[in-house]
Amino acid sequence: MSFELKPREQVNHGLRRLIRKELRGARRALDSTHPPTADGIHEARKSLKKVRAIVTLIDADDGRGVGRARKRLRKIGQTLSRVRDADAMFEIVEKLHRSAPRMLDARSLKALRMWLAGRRSAALATAGKKNTWDRVEDDLRALRRKAKGWRQSHQAFGALSRGIEDSFRRGKKALARAKKRRRADDFHRWRKQIKSLWYELRLFEPADAAVTRDVRALHRAESWLGDDHNVVVLCTALSRDGSRRTRPISIEQLKGAADRYHQLARRRAIKSASRIYTRKSDRYLRDLKRAWRKWQHRHPAA
Repeated sequence: MSFELKPREQVNHGLRRLIRKELRGARRALDSTHPPTADGIHEARKSLKKVRAIVTLIDADDGRGVGRARKRLRKIGQTLSRVRDADAMFEIVEKLHRSAPRMLDARSLKALRMWLAGRRSAALATAGKKNTWDRVEDDLRALRRKAKGWRQSHQAFGALSRGIEDSFRRGKKALARAKKRRRADDFHRWRKQIKSLWYELRLFEPADAAVTRDVRALHRAESWLGDDHNVVVLCTALSRDGSRRTRPISIEQLKGAADRYHQLARRRAIKSASRIYTRKSDRYLRDLKRAWRKWQHRHPAA
């Protein structure tokens, strides 16, 4: 589904249209089966992240009507994350094996898969208790109804500019901190700011080739940092499994493959996105505003 405003569309109306569409999509993805499938949960999480990005834009513009929506969205996201994290660990194990096949041999790979399958089953069982999915769907319906009253303070590009500027500045600072300290949590914080800016630029990606180029660069960087974070989650889960009898492989065995992948993912993320953050925030915002205006002028008023 397209996550874009329409040219000449009132921004307030367009954002509410996208919010309601994504909330409806999330509910349908979760409502297909009980408990939901891994793909359904993944699609629902993507929709909720888009909604959260728009809510952040409304907040940054001193909007009204949002109320406790951010807290409710975060709570739903946490419910979905418990199951999605297990699936993400499956995916990163395969990538670690391809990256360092000698460090993670076939026997270890099989043991890890079995261990992760058990964790995913346990996560699904926990999430299925006390009508969890029914409550999630009720919350999504309620949010969709309330979204009709969400309003921003400004019109046109002004409704987006403050949120974009905030995301850009935070991302620039987070990148500098991550490059200096090289810590996992710093790269994870930078990833969050990349993702915010990525969602915001996608709203008017067709405006200009430069915007499209930035959207793609941010997406590549976010994907690499997502893999980097999943490696951290996997290593943490293994280290918390205190029993050596139930732990599928030793932490030391995984550490070599993990360290190698960390270096690769972080290096490629920096290479992909650092060009964007070399610019000053006011210049970057002026360029985006100019692209927005050209986009609007290319389309006649309805």
